[in-house]
Amino acid sequence: MIEDYLAPGAYKVTKASVSLFDGTLTASPTIGAWPSGITGKCKVNVSSVTGHTDCAGTITIGSETLTFIQTGTKQTTISLTAKPTITSSGLDCHCHITVIDTGGADVTAETLTAINTRIESYNSGFYNAQGVWTKTNSLILSTTELQIGDIVRKGTKNYHIVDAEDNPDLGQESDFYTYKAN
Repeated sequence: MIEDYLAPGAYKVTKASVSLFDGTLTASPTIGAWPSGITGKCKVNVSSVTGHTDCAGTITIGSETLTFIQTGTKQTTISLTAKPTITSSGLDCHCHITVIDTGGADVTAETLTAINTRIESYNSGFYNAQGVWTKTNSLILSTTELQIGDIVRKGTKNYHIVDAEDNPDLGQESDFYTYKAN
């Protein structure tokens, strides 16, 4: 079986925006943790959802007040280094507050999911879906289904998946997957 050839120690890396709040607003919402060591701002998106459609009001983040007259997205202008106090008034709608860096780009956090793999040096090339010749330098075998664009980390090295191939058994069930990576 393929499992006999796979070893632990690799991780699927998933990145997502750091979210302080994502839900229906209350006067004093419970917010998540501010990312350690980050100087940033907040991006606030308000939108209508069933039963919660009043998107006119204010959200105060720290000492800065953002005024909304309809659905939309706004950013704070004051840089923060710690979790701010957030309050709202007049809003009965969905709100998503994320952390952005001082340049406006989303701050992301990584989630690592342990997977068993076999990683080998493998130089090859292929034409990708856009018809561009793509060189690879690693072959990854795993029973975990990954997608093109996913990242696998082993030790301190990140492998970016650029091609995927299913290896079904005689019953056409996926037995394992072969990935080409850089």
